[in-house]
Amino acid sequence: MSVINTNITALVAQQNLGSSQSALSTAMERLSSGLRINSAKDDAAGLAIANRISSQITGLMQAQRNANDGVSISQTAEGALDQVNDNLQRIRELSVQAANGTNSSSDLTSIQNEIQSRLDEIDRISAETSFNGVNVLAGDGTFTIQVGANDGEAITMNLRETSASTLGLSGFQVENTLLSNELSSSATTEITQTLDVKNATFADGGSSASYDIYVAGDDPDNGFYVWDAATSQGYVADYNTTTGVVTFDSSGTAKTASDLGTGSGEITAVSSGDGVFVGDGITINVDDLSVVSDTNSAATPALYQDVGGDYYVTLDSGDNYFTASVNFTTGVVSYTSGTNAITSSAATVSALSAQLTQITDNDVVSVDVSGITALTNPNVYAYSDGSGYVVSGNDADGNTAYYEATIATDGTVSLGNQLTADPLATLDAALTQVDVLRSELGAAQNRFESAITNLAETSTNLSAARSRIEDADYAVEVSNLTRAQILQQAGTSVLAQANQVPQTVLSLLG
Repeated sequence: MSVINTNITALVAQQNLGSSQSALSTAMERLSSGLRINSAKDDAAGLAIANRISSQITGLMQAQRNANDGVSISQTAEGALDQVNDNLQRIRELSVQAANGTNSSSDLTSIQNEIQSRLDEIDRISAETSFNGVNVLAGDGTFTIQVGANDGEAITMNLRETSASTLGLSGFQVENTLLSNELSSSATTEITQTLDVKNATFADGGSSASYDIYVAGDDPDNGFYVWDAATSQGYVADYNTTTGVVTFDSSGTAKTASDLGTGSGEITAVSSGDGVFVGDGITINVDDLSVVSDTNSAATPALYQDVGGDYYVTLDSGDNYFTASVNFTTGVVSYTSGTNAITSSAATVSALSAQLTQITDNDVVSVDVSGITALTNPNVYAYSDGSGYVVSGNDADGNTAYYEATIATDGTVSLGNQLTADPLATLDAALTQVDVLRSELGAAQNRFESAITNLAETSTNLSAARSRIEDADYAVEVSNLTRAQILQQAGTSVLAQANQVPQTVLSLLG
């Protein structure tokens, strides 16, 4: 059928020409961009997949940089701990030196000074070691390093403060030390009083008794004697030419007046008043004379304590009391006569007696640690040889601390000098603590390096996967371009010919 209004041939040629034009444009776009997917219309699903892979790749690249920072911070902290270790090794060497019994007091002081300097350096390292402005050894904490592209893909580093205090070396010294095997195996809650009242020292603190000193034959080499006018009794005495102290013992050899003699040529007296005695080669300044009497009294003393905690001794069944002091470690009770004696009246003595509680040997008293505030959870230990007591507890930093202790007869505990328990073992524990932290940092560093390698490999593989999805295959696209160009040229030629077909109708009109 011959028509002129609708040129079907031309329409078909135009449609095919359009298709070849679109193919030509796509091929040219891919070749110019290098991508197979330039927009969602090229491959919607492929675009979504490639976009997720791109997110993962960029995350992995940043994770590699994070892991490298982890390596750096591990190296920084471990290098600082290496210096801490060197200082601890030197402190241990000095402690071994200090344990040598040939050291003088000045030697120990010099050793302690260097030890303290080393401890100060450890504190400085702990406080000042930092990475990117963050102190890495100044306090306990963790560093979380993100080593993956997704949540939870992280490595945690544990960092701890490494000051002298946290290493258990607070107050470390080599002069006051303690070996734990010197203590009883269990804490003491009750003590047994072991008091030696009979062997107490009775010092004349200003007694009104009248004593005279005699030198036999006006010759100091012949010996000294003490004469008690109240009892008409004399005693063999010793004289300290340096201190001017004359001592005598009532249990020693007693001399009567006739033994001493009464002739002026036989004895020379020095009364306990003012004056100076000059003998052959010796001078006694009577003003400085101190008479110490009765160090082994035959009386049976009794020890008492009043409600205020003060101690008293009576030698005569409570008619007279003397102020006393108790050394609970040695068990020695000392009491002083003279002005400290309570003898003013029967009423005074009676009033005092009503307040007193007698303390006897082997009394059991509960230990009271309520007054100790420097330590928490204090425990009292006795030396195995019975020479004294030690209190242990936790200090302000939570470390175990030891102190010398004194225990009153009422059980109250008082702290003395701080002790360093097992100094070499303490240093070994500190070295072990540093070694553990260094090993953790070394393990973390190796882990970071392994993570970096894995991240690089994963990133490479994902990049290859993304390339296969979105990159253009130039061999294919060049072929498509050539085909589209040929179709474009052919289509143009065919369309021109199709446009000439309606003109054939004119021959019918001819």
